[in-house]
Amino acid sequence: MEHLRRFLALITEDNPLDSLILQDLLNDHFPEIKVAGTATSLQEARMLLKCLNIDLLFLDVELPDGKGFDLLSEMQEVPFEVIVTTSHSSYALDAIRHSALDFLIKPVTKDDLSHALTKFMKKFGSSKPSKQKEAYFNPKCLKLPLPTLEGFVFVNFEDIVHAEADRAYSVFSLNTHERIMVSSPLGDFEERLLNHNFIRVHYSHIINLGQVKQYIRGEGGHVIMTTGETVPVSRSRKDEFLKAIEE
Repeated sequence: MEHLRRFLALITEDNPLDSLILQDLLNDHFPEIKVAGTATSLQEARMLLKCLNIDLLFLDVELPDGKGFDLLSEMQEVPFEVIVTTSHSSYALDAIRHSALDFLIKPVTKDDLSHALTKFMKKFGSSKPSKQKEAYFNPKCLKLPLPTLEGFVFVNFEDIVHAEADRAYSVFSLNTHERIMVSSPLGDFEERLLNHNFIRVHYSHIINLGQVKQYIRGEGGHVIMTTGETVPVSRSRKDEFLKAIEE
């Protein structure tokens, strides 16, 4: 069976209702588009674009700290497609000048979105791979952006003790004893974490090797982290873990 190609999208929108409408339309009707994050300002969008490798940007025009087009003007090269979303049709010419793929009037409808995404798919072509297959996160980003209900929390890798899968969500435990739940599966973060001294010790757990305090033997055993948390080690991953802590 052929796997569905996924394209990563960022939504820049300061109106919570308009953002929710767009996210719901994408989740319900366009599974090939994965929302990698949402930004409510230019500043937030800049930070996320440094950390996320996206294919598509939904760009609101009027934001609290400037015009959405300012974001495009700052970039020497725009390595993703842009669909402008706005309540004002007067911005259509500006969208054309900035080479936007399409221009949608809010609130966005399913039919209008479908038309825009059809153009997006045709422009990408069936042979173009999703950037998600290359890397979800930009390796140049020195912090890990964690999407929450309020926005994004940017955390240092060394401050993460361990990450746990919770169905379609993930829970990150920090060395401050803070726990952050994010609305993305653990697999979305695995590659980036494994490049920063982390290891998967269980299908539901990835731990920071620098935060391991003790290992307790057993069929798989379990580790005690510096925060006192206990994390199970699966039998199939035990040897890999023991080898990693000896290095």
